[in-house]
Order: sequence, then structure tokens, then C-alpha cells
Amino acid sequence: EQPISLEGADSLWNVLKYLVLKRGPLTSNVAEAGGFTSVTEAADRPDIQFHFGPSYSVNHGFDNPDGHGFWLGALCLRPESHGRITLDSADPYDDPAIDPQYLTADADLEVLLEGLKLVREILQSEPFDAYRGEEVAPGPDAQSDEELIEHIRETAASLYHPVGTCKMGADETAVVDDRLRVHGCDRLRVVDASIMPTITSGNTDAPTTMIAEKAADYILGA
Repeated sequence: EQPISLEGADSLWNVLKYLVLKRGPLTSNVAEAGGFTSVTEAADRPDIQFHFGPSYSVNHGFDNPDGHGFWLGALCLRPESHGRITLDSADPYDDPAIDPQYLTADADLEVLLEGLKLVREILQSEPFDAYRGEEVAPGPDAQSDEELIEHIRETAASLYHPVGTCKMGADETAVVDDRLRVHGCDRLRVVDASIMPTITSGNTDAPTTMIAEKAADYILGA
């Protein structure tokens, strides 16, 4: 309803304002607010992370329509669905075969369904009355659990934080040991989020920095 989002942030005026004054909409990090909560009865810690952005964003920003808007997304923390990455050939330049297997665990679908309902409840609250227009997605016609689940299945994706393709451990699926050394290879370590056996309950940047710090200690002490 009110033009307060990032529409037009890339205009020449806003670019100059940022370059000269370090002010204006280009100072936004896009994800302006967030939060954690539990939406299922069995959860003993947050199972949903929220991201809020003041932009009319579609398909991760690749298909944004014109006009003002905002979004609130619910992310399933610690998903039980596990994907797979395998090699199609011995050629290191060939693309790997990636199967994310999103939502193969019913528990993930339950968390996202309850998270989507809470998103709606938040955005229908009084503080948003002055800014809220008609819901774009999943849209006002989607009301039943079945309709919301259909929307989730059609649109859900990871939010840039996949982990675990080179997990730490001692079982046959593990790639590195407890000092990040690749099993069966000398003088080779993996130092990134891929070594996490399970994903952390939030963004992966800080844990990855910690992994790198520990790896530096291991290497310097070797």
C-alpha cells in the first residue's frame, strides 16, 4: 500500500547517493529482519527461521515484477530429508548428479506447513495494515492444508545453505576424519560447510568460519 520497499533502488540517483553519502536503499542488506521460533509441539528448540525482505521478490530475485512489495519466508531448520551427490563419470570436468530429495521426510513438510500458517498470521497483524496489499503467494484462494502443501511442494528450495557432502565421521559414508583429513588420502583436507554431518540451526557462515579456524590450528600444528 505504501511505497517503502526497494523498488527503484538501482536508479542512478540511488546509486550516486550510495557512492557519495553511503545512504539510501542500496545500504539495505535485503534480508532486513529475521527470527527463530518453534511451530511443532515436539520441538524442544526452534524449528523455523524467518527472513523478512522489503522487496517484491520472485524466484530468488531473478523474476521480480515491477512495483512495491515485501516478503516473509519460513525456513525449516535441521531438515530430515537428505539429498545425494554422485559422480556420473571419472571425468573431473563432468557435472555431478545432484538429487536434493526435498520434502521426502514428512516431518519437513509438517514444519513448513505450520511455518507458512504462522507467516500468514504475522503478515495479517495490525502493524502491517498500512503496508499490506493482496497476498501474491500462495494467494488468497489457497486456504486448505492440501492447497498450502501443494504450494510448498511447487516452490520450496534450500536457501543457499546446503551442507554435508563431505561429512566428518568414521562410517563408510564419511569423507573426512575429526581433523578434516580425507580418508585414504595423504596431505588432503576439506575445510568448508560440506564436512558438517548435520546442518546447524541457522545460517552456516559463522560455523564455517569456526571450522576454518580449527583447520588452521590443525595445519599449523601438523
